[in-house]
Amino acid sequence: MVPLPLLLNYFEQASKQLLSVAEVEVVPSKLTLNWHRSRVVEAQLSALTDTLAEYDGRFDASVVQDVLRQIGVGDFNNVDECNEELRKTLVKAMEQTNEAAREAFARSVVFVEMSDSSNQRNLHTHADLDRSTLMEYCGLAITAMRLPEIQRFLFDGTRVREDIKCEVFSTPEERLLYIQRLFWKAVGWEPDTASDQMKQLMEGNSELMKDTEVMETVMKYMSSVTVAATNASMGSDMAENMSTDGTTRVVNVTYSEKVVTSDTIQSLSAPTSNSMNEHKNEQQSLEQRQQRDVAKMRQAIHDEFMSLSPDEQSKTMAKAKQAQDAFLQQVMNTPPGAERVMLMKSIDFETQKLLIIHKMCATGE
Repeated sequence: MVPLPLLLNYFEQASKQLLSVAEVEVVPSKLTLNWHRSRVVEAQLSALTDTLAEYDGRFDASVVQDVLRQIGVGDFNNVDECNEELRKTLVKAMEQTNEAAREAFARSVVFVEMSDSSNQRNLHTHADLDRSTLMEYCGLAITAMRLPEIQRFLFDGTRVREDIKCEVFSTPEERLLYIQRLFWKAVGWEPDTASDQMKQLMEGNSELMKDTEVMETVMKYMSSVTVAATNASMGSDMAENMSTDGTTRVVNVTYSEKVVTSDTIQSLSAPTSNSMNEHKNEQQSLEQRQQRDVAKMRQAIHDEFMSLSPDEQSKTMAKAKQAQDAFLQQVMNTPPGAERVMLMKSIDFETQKLLIIHKMCATGE
């Protein structure tokens, strides 16, 4: 039996050590994702070794690893004195550590790709995009969009780390395309080729997209990119339009006008060299396209809302009103300036949707 405190101590130690995974001194000449994975595993094993050292060798590492695997499938039989409440605590700690491992992996990949863009690899240019590559790419991107460093980078181009210099881009859209291209290279694909194939998958009736797990992952990827792009764009707009004292214009910002839907995310999920080069000269065209996308999105939300039963509409309107009140209260309670901007750009997609519904109902749209 493995004592509960030992396991909790391990999870805490692992979460801390995983934060240092992004610190890279030497990058191999032949860079692979397995190299990044090995670094994550090494951090976890190091945390386990440090934890067991506190118990004077009374517990074997392989035994504890077996118990950790058992906990992962809901088996707590080999955890000493673990009641129902403590199981919840243990599961929560494991989930947090697993998330820390995913974030460490994504950080390692994006930081190395940014700092070592000259790394030579044989990138796929003709093969068909396969299931494992697509899942790997989407998983990396989903996790990366949650990283504070990436959110700040998308917002204003802030370096992900002081010692890492990367290309300079003037807009959130360009920065997002840059991040996506980095991940395509990381999974071994030439970005333009991969993007073209992903477009074809989304537009066609491929067997790959009939796979439920793949479809769910791709949709989750699209949603995460949508939220990241929307928040970065909203934050940039507010930073530009903020009044001297950071008050009125931020409170009155038309936050619903910058939301992008999965129907319009293909331009974001298909970064190409041409699109990045042409973007600087096509800002007006981009803004017009965004306006059309927003109009399409608002119509879709309107149609979805109108398709609900009267009772469901009432419940949705009540939720929308609560979301509106809670959001405005948060804004009022947040100091003007950078903090308020960061609050505005952290709105999740579901909240944005409710805010739009509230606005439509309030204005009779």
